[in-house]
Amino acid sequence: MQKQKVFFIGIGGKGLNGIAKICLQKGFSVSGVDKIKKRETEELKKDGAKIFYKHSKKNITKSLDLVVYTSLVSQDCPEIVEAQKLGIKVMKRAEFLGELTLGDFRLSVSGSHGKSTTTAILGLSLINSGIDATIYGGAYAKEFNGYNHLGKTKYSVLESCEFDRSFFNLVGRATIVTSIEKGHLEYYKDENEMKDAFKDYFQMHNSESLIIANGDDLNVRMTTFESEATVKYFGFNNQNDYVIKVHSKNENGSIFSIYNAGDLILDNIKIHIPGDYNIQNFVASAVLMYELGLPLGGILETARTFSGVGRRFETHKARTGQILIDDFAHHPSQVKSLFEGVRQFYPDKKIYAVFEPRQYNLLKNFLTEYGKAFQGADEVIVTDILPALNDTEKDISSLKTKDVINSIKTYSKKSVVKINNYDDIYQYLRHRTDKDSVITTIGAGDIYKVRDKFLV
Repeated sequence: MQKQKVFFIGIGGKGLNGIAKICLQKGFSVSGVDKIKKRETEELKKDGAKIFYKHSKKNITKSLDLVVYTSLVSQDCPEIVEAQKLGIKVMKRAEFLGELTLGDFRLSVSGSHGKSTTTAILGLSLINSGIDATIYGGAYAKEFNGYNHLGKTKYSVLESCEFDRSFFNLVGRATIVTSIEKGHLEYYKDENEMKDAFKDYFQMHNSESLIIANGDDLNVRMTTFESEATVKYFGFNNQNDYVIKVHSKNENGSIFSIYNAGDLILDNIKIHIPGDYNIQNFVASAVLMYELGLPLGGILETARTFSGVGRRFETHKARTGQILIDDFAHHPSQVKSLFEGVRQFYPDKKIYAVFEPRQYNLLKNFLTEYGKAFQGADEVIVTDILPALNDTEKDISSLKTKDVINSIKTYSKKSVVKINNYDDIYQYLRHRTDKDSVITTIGAGDIYKVRDKFLV
């Protein structure tokens, strides 16, 4: 893509902030709007971007070549309306990212869960193998101090999300699929329509493409088997092309090996982040690199040093001794996996869950699953439900916070208390917890601020 003058709507958000940064580094003229002044926007400003903090048609000038927005931005946004009036091209984020990476050797990471972590693992493993890939991530990674990294090679690693069928713009020369589970029902009419979208995505991969797929996931197998691409399955099951053998899982991490048709590919990989899902994230990255004939030393180096991405099992210790774990988990399967990880690393501690439920549409479609997801906790604190931008009035009227609480009490059989104010939650936990306690803050909103109060 030629250098252009690009305006980003929501330039401070995780979807566009890193892309805007890479565009600046590539020599594009960058401007944009965001409602909130924050570190991400101020850093872009230092790098030469022009930032507005109020939506207005005046932000758009005739000199612009392109306006880029995310799927959550309304079509009556003043900047979109003005750009269309002036004949300036308007493009969704995924479409723009697809054009930006069109000439690259695109490595895409798709699936319902684990995309951000796997994108970081794959990107860092390539870099640690001497392949300076460009990374378009979805979560903060301290290794490159942001969401994204501009590399010097033809390889680009990027998240390929199913929401809004945006992954149709991001078909990879090689693609990982981590899992497929019912989700984004605020966009898809039902689970079958979502699975059909995944099937269509995999059928967009041609015979020269490679798909690295979680073969332990039946939905993954059902949606990939008709693709023209070469499909290689990985997992714990012996029927997979690449089989994982776990040697140990304890509070120090996990040690495992990877086999292909009985031949040892990588031996005694030790990772320092918990759970089977993180083992799978590493294996997916290793198999992709192996199938492409790339050196695997970077996988071992990443395993040795990688502590996860931002807001995914992000661990701190309070000055009063409590272990604090913050996690973005906003789907019941992610919540369940979080507690499996906590139990692996802290088997003898009492676990307190602070859950800020978000998005009525998601909660109403997974009410029973959320109820079952907290079995690994000892006590649960729940706040009021946070609406999301795509919740309808019908969604909001269909559910109350007490429904979430009752589901957790019924299916996880745990003590649940409702506390809405972050400071009140802190005061409640401060008097009930000590060095033998783990406090988990869970949700896609600002619930991490409870953790922060313990760190002051």
